[in-house]
Amino acid sequence: MKKILLVFIIFLLSCSNELPENISNDDLDIKNNEEQIDSVYHYVRAHRYLEINNLSAAESRFKKVIELEPDFARGFLGLANVKYLTNRLDEAKEYNKEALNLKPDLEESLYLSGLIDKKLNKCSSFIKNKNYEDYSYNPLILILGLCFEIEGKSKEANEIFSNNIKSTETNLIEAEYEFYLNNFEKSLSLIYEYIKENENAEAYLLIGNILLGQGKIEDANINFQEAMNISKNPKIPLFYSEAKSLYEETKSN
Repeated sequence: MKKILLVFIIFLLSCSNELPENISNDDLDIKNNEEQIDSVYHYVRAHRYLEINNLSAAESRFKKVIELEPDFARGFLGLANVKYLTNRLDEAKEYNKEALNLKPDLEESLYLSGLIDKKLNKCSSFIKNKNYEDYSYNPLILILGLCFEIEGKSKEANEIFSNNIKSTETNLIEAEYEFYLNNFEKSLSLIYEYIKENENAEAYLLIGNILLGQGKIEDANINFQEAMNISKNPKIPLFYSEAKSLYEETKSN
């Protein structure tokens, strides 16, 4: 009887030793679930702020996302997009690099790499060792084609833009490609179609540059002013600084 009682006591002691660990694991699971729910909330809000160009609020939310989930690639991509639009290109590259480290096949991140490299006049770096057939995200494929054209690789660029992968969403990329080919009227036609659904500063900047290429300085100035006004409130530094510079330059002429 004493022997049975001793075994029972040992059993109870072993249970009591396991109990705190089980509770701790449950608490940890609950905490992780709560953090995931919080990160989803902040991520959705961040994208909403990004859509309406409230960049400071978007930046704050994306930072909260990566604080809660440091392995979430799209959180870093979102923050990289904000840095890009605020014209902090070096920071944009760093956050985008982190996104690609976490998810190397994240094509939206590769697309942003193309935008950043084009802005920094480093298209040669972006197109290196890239084959458009490896990708399925159309904006990425087309920015790759545009960079090929900028780097004088017209054959590769033409092969990409000859494919039927274009849409109104990607009209600005195609319009810029046609601009580089000096097909000004076709370029303008694509932008005007785009503006019907997506009126933004980038579109008016491109119109201004096309008109400038045609020698229509006064008309170009009007479009640079429009781009400046659109990107002034809410402020989008990436476009505002360029628009203001071109507006002042063409105004003096």
